[in-house]
Amino acid sequence: LLASLRRSLFSSDEERLGFLSRMMRGTLHILQSQHGLTDHDNYHELCRLLARLKANYQLSELVQSECYRDWISLVASFTIDSFTHWQWASNSVYYLLSLWSRLVASMPYLKGELPPSRLESFVPQVIKSFI
Repeated sequence: LLASLRRSLFSSDEERLGFLSRMMRGTLHILQSQHGLTDHDNYHELCRLLARLKANYQLSELVQSECYRDWISLVASFTIDSFTHWQWASNSVYYLLSLWSRLVASMPYLKGELPPSRLESFVPQVIKSFI
């Protein structure tokens, strides 16, 4: 997956954060339009991509993206829908759980003058839908 590109392949942090921003805008567009998500393979790959984004980027980098507020909201809705219809997306649940686990585990490290992560409002909803 392209989201797994090594940090050393970018010539600067600005270039790397620009790449992250483009990846987030792309996934945001897919989540908004739902284009291609009726295909199981596409759905599964989107779940994998979302999990890889958090695996390769820190929460502090994600929240600095201009589209983070919309992105995290739609990722939460997508996750809740996936858990609600888990029979349809059973192979993808692992990746969504991995994403949310990593997001929550990163919360204590979010410091400084960063925008709020909004995870406090979404995590309980995600957990409730999983249970």
